[in-house]
Amino acid sequence: MDASSQLPNGDVKQNGDGEPLSKKIKTEDIKGDEGKGKAPGLPPLTKDQQEAVTKAKKYAMEQSIKSVLVKQTIAHQQQQMTNLQIAAQRQRALALMCRIYVGSIYYELREDTLKQAFSPFGPIKNIDLSWDPLTMKHKGYAFIEYEIPEAAQLALEQMNGVMLGGRNIKVGRPSNMASAQPIVDQLVEEAKHYNRIYVSSVHPDLAADDIKSVFEAFGKIKSCELAPDAVTGKHKGYGFLEYEKPQSAQDAIASMNLFDLGGQYLRVGKAVTPPKHALNPQLQISSPAGPGGLPPAAAVAAAAATAKITALEAVASTAAVVSGVQPGVSTISSTSQVNMI
Repeated sequence: MDASSQLPNGDVKQNGDGEPLSKKIKTEDIKGDEGKGKAPGLPPLTKDQQEAVTKAKKYAMEQSIKSVLVKQTIAHQQQQMTNLQIAAQRQRALALMCRIYVGSIYYELREDTLKQAFSPFGPIKNIDLSWDPLTMKHKGYAFIEYEIPEAAQLALEQMNGVMLGGRNIKVGRPSNMASAQPIVDQLVEEAKHYNRIYVSSVHPDLAADDIKSVFEAFGKIKSCELAPDAVTGKHKGYGFLEYEKPQSAQDAIASMNLFDLGGQYLRVGKAVTPPKHALNPQLQISSPAGPGGLPPAAAVAAAAATAKITALEAVASTAAVVSGVQPGVSTISSTSQVNMI
């Protein structure tokens, strides 16, 4: 309390209401600064100004939505490109898995002999028998390409070292197989999650129900499918069975390989590719409906919601900077501070 508010005898000066004069002056000063309890502000906007602000908000929201949609589209395109690259690598690996190398072939053997020896394992797409233009004979080796990897794998397992034309032939993988080995190993590992077996050399007059009735003796079968032949209307002589238990698949392979069924010896082995590549190796990856796999309407709505949240966060951050405090820290209004005095 300053000296100007004191009387000579030491008493405090008072107003007509009996209150200390210093307290009245302090309160009046505050009320005067605050405009009688109301904070000073900007003048109200005119109608044209309000319309301009509304248009600006609308434009800002549209631009924000466009920005989010562009980001979603770029992310989707990058993901799609990655998926296409992976699909191409898997297709190349599957193509290599369909090929085998056959060496130490007797020089008098012809392509029809090789086809007869290797066709029981599955349908053959091509036999590339190397020829020597000088001797007009082949060079003693060939490459055989099957329609599916399981046929090549089964031929590799069961024909290596077999006597053919007086010679023990050598069956292996082509040298370029190593370049795709990581993808091949991945496909084989994925196939282990399914208790599937491959069956070839199936008599053309037998149906899938006939095969199922024979193989269900080893356990409950989840599915049995024979690859259809669009030309003949029957099947291509091979198919896949999937058991519920892995032991059933192992028992079926051990017991039914080289089993005489309808006058033909079955060839049975473990499936080496996942189900989606088994009967349709040319399976393509379908494109999603919109950015990120969402339908277009959902993508736009998601972008609008994201833009709205972004705008609210920007407003909150701006308000915090103007008030001079960090975002998220509570403040006390000036009116509350006046009332506390």
